[in-house]
Amino acid sequence: MKKIIIVLILITQISIISAQEYKFISKELHLMTEVEMIKNQVQITNSVHMYDVKGNTIEASQINNIMKSGNFFPQVYGNKNHKAKAIVFRATTKEEKKKIKAQMQRADPNTSFVSGKLAKDFTATDINGKKIILSDLKGKVVVLNFWFTQCRPCIVEIPKLNKLVKKYKNVEFISITFNKKEEVTKFLKNHTFNYKHIVNSDPIIEDYESAAFPTHIIIDQKGEIIFRKIGDYIEEMDIKIELLLKQ
Repeated sequence: MKKIIIVLILITQISIISAQEYKFISKELHLMTEVEMIKNQVQITNSVHMYDVKGNTIEASQINNIMKSGNFFPQVYGNKNHKAKAIVFRATTKEEKKKIKAQMQRADPNTSFVSGKLAKDFTATDINGKKIILSDLKGKVVVLNFWFTQCRPCIVEIPKLNKLVKKYKNVEFISITFNKKEEVTKFLKNHTFNYKHIVNSDPIIEDYESAAFPTHIIIDQKGEIIFRKIGDYIEEMDIKIELLLKQ
């Protein structure tokens, strides 16, 4: 089921799904959002019941064919403890079908990035109470890091990120996490992380479609996203930043 689990998680993160009541789904369950699933590291296991929209049971052996068809969309329902309990496969819309097809064809999420998209503006307050408005930083190189405190790969790469901060004094380095202020403050007592930290930032995470961690984004002086990578690509980031500053 591992491959199926991965596919389901990816697919549920590429579109906004609307709630729909099904008589065969307990009223104690709710339709889970992308952010809820990421925050609580929701796992889709063999114990999760799977249905079509009429309530007919779907067997695990059918899932791969269902997902490959691109004709069905998984809606994940969870309990109050944020545990996945049921999935309903409903018919996809035309737009969702296109997105699912693209997702299924994408072996490496890093290969799909196209440079030049204007970065979406945001206003937030960092952990020290300083307001950060992305559009105010136009003319500077901005580096965003999407992470969370329990993300092991995120933690491992922090010393490398600190070296970038030390090397490039005129670049804005900003971390963005869904963790709350107290969680990040506690983390920073034991880890030196020299980015500016924006916490409790679900809307920004959603706007930037950062469903995998760590995600690194570099925004150039014109406000365009010219680099986006999931994982440890610090050396490549270093080269990109240096080239931008020489322009």
